[in-house]
Amino acid sequence: MKQIGITGPMGSGKSFICSIFNEEFGIPVFDSDAEAKACYAEPAVRTAVRNAFGPEVVLPDGTVNLKELSRIVFADASRLERLNSIVHPAVMRRYREWVSQQTGAPYTLFESAIIYECGLAHLFDAVIRISCPESLSIARVKARNGWDEGTIRQRLQKQNGDANPEESAATTFIIRHDSTLPLEQSRKALLPQLTRIHSGIISLPMHNNPDKPTLH
Repeated sequence: MKQIGITGPMGSGKSFICSIFNEEFGIPVFDSDAEAKACYAEPAVRTAVRNAFGPEVVLPDGTVNLKELSRIVFADASRLERLNSIVHPAVMRRYREWVSQQTGAPYTLFESAIIYECGLAHLFDAVIRISCPESLSIARVKARNGWDEGTIRQRLQKQNGDANPEESAATTFIIRHDSTLPLEQSRKALLPQLTRIHSGIISLPMHNNPDKPTLH
């Protein structure tokens, strides 16, 4: 089974587009952001986070204070890198377990905003890049999360693949998602584009990469 990465900055519509791949084509989707949040419940991850960032990032009930942790790491690139070094191995372990259980689909999707930033592109047979204007990404995140523009821009700077020529060169497929239509109309507008990409993925040769998670 082919393994495909799908990436784009926050507000680009990754989850929306993944839902279309799942509902229209039956493609299983691994939501790495949701899995990363779940990793904070693992005792080993929780302990490592506390040791790295101090007791202030752990709430009285023992859970990780994600709001405080985000405030710390998005203000300091070195601390964000430290957090990634703790959480990403746990996410990839979950991904390997998940992908080993998938059957019956021509490929899987690994959804993440930071595939290139974390050096994961080589694990996939192809990578789909979702592109949209930054102003539209900001507007979507404002509407969804209620964040101020400064906070959004701070986070987008950590996901600046649109300005990264190496990322563009390594991307096999690009989805343009610049629609401001209501969701159902956007879905209809995107479907021909996604259908072409779906067909293109099926026709791709599968990479023989020893680092790629394997099916058992």
